[in-house]
Amino acid sequence: MRYAPRQKNKKLIWKIVSIIILVIVCVVAWITQYSARQNEQKEKFSVCNLQSDALLSALNKSYKNTISVKDYLYYGESLDLYEQTYSVENKDTLSGKTVELYNVCSKQSVSMTMENYVDQKIRLDELSAGFYEVYIMDNLVRKRVVFDGDLQKNNYQTIKRNNKVYNIQLIADQSLLKDYEVTLDKPYLFLQVDSVQPDANDIDVLIDPYGMNMDLQTVPDEGNQADGLVENDEMYEAALLLKEELESYGLRVGISKANKDEAGKAYGSDGRLSKGYKQNAKYYLLLRMNAYGNDQARGFELQHSYYVSSTMARGIAYRMHKNLGITLSNMYNGEDEGVVRSSLIQSELDNKNIYDINLYLRESGGRALMAGRFSQTSQSENKDFVNANGMHGLEVDFGYMTNKSDVAYWKQHKKQIVKEFAKAYLEALNIETVD
Repeated sequence: MRYAPRQKNKKLIWKIVSIIILVIVCVVAWITQYSARQNEQKEKFSVCNLQSDALLSALNKSYKNTISVKDYLYYGESLDLYEQTYSVENKDTLSGKTVELYNVCSKQSVSMTMENYVDQKIRLDELSAGFYEVYIMDNLVRKRVVFDGDLQKNNYQTIKRNNKVYNIQLIADQSLLKDYEVTLDKPYLFLQVDSVQPDANDIDVLIDPYGMNMDLQTVPDEGNQADGLVENDEMYEAALLLKEELESYGLRVGISKANKDEAGKAYGSDGRLSKGYKQNAKYYLLLRMNAYGNDQARGFELQHSYYVSSTMARGIAYRMHKNLGITLSNMYNGEDEGVVRSSLIQSELDNKNIYDINLYLRESGGRALMAGRFSQTSQSENKDFVNANGMHGLEVDFGYMTNKSDVAYWKQHKKQIVKEFAKAYLEALNIETVD
């Protein structure tokens, strides 16, 4: 008899295969759902790793005493809050009041008095990482701040200080706790501060050495000249020295021109100041050598905006005189020696005497200092700066070229002067230096 192999049961095989496929599909579906649930949990709004109950206890509160703010802006590393839409013509109703920031993470408070200057409000360099409730002391009453209107998502970063950069975000959202099915009764203002990685494309300080400027004339201006010195050449060299000094302490620094012979303007989307705006600079330094109609005027001088406090300039001038013995200018009565507040000028467009006469300080100051608004040229070429965050600016005049003593001192002590200025500036920025 011939051997006949047993026939396989094809129906049984397909049943087994179908069962295996079904099991695989079920396992994949379960894994997918589990991962989705895990991701959903991970994406839930959280503050400093607080568990749900603790988070709701910390943030889901109602306040009887509140105060409403409608606007904010950044100038340098100052966060400014306003009850009305910001304008230099409006009275700053929060000036003189104390703001209290309560960190729900550390349960500690930071208090600051807000002054009537755009650089002296909430000073971000004094904040550590955390999630802050915002209060204002109003007529001895502690009031919780609410934001009036829609607050768009926003992010702002501090300078690189001690190898750290902090991201600042203002939050005012009644649905902040929607992940927990909770709605806040009002859009309370919070300030979130997180440590982030520094952006390699950003700079902290833009140095603008005067020279080859074409803002006020059609040919490049080399600046003042005397006793063999040319302002353009001297200030570019000073910019290189200053950049090296500041970067040795971790700051990210840019120079407004690539070489000493590069001509350019403060105006325009491709102008010198735009380099600071595009790289999110927080500070601006215009380097100059002064001149006057006679040889009696002399001394080191710092000029700041009319709308900015003299705090930074005064501190730098004091240290320069104390450590170097450098002569401070006393050209302007009513000011500290070596410190000059910019005066105001009237615009022909609106006939208002509210604009800084120093175009470099004005146009580097963003919205806070009304950049892009003074003249037709300003409006057409600097329109991108109108609502920009402002760079905290200073004009640094190392001496008078019309004074022989100042010229001689600069020639003999140039590197020492720049190095001491760098340390004084770092100190003003709240960055530790080694003397």
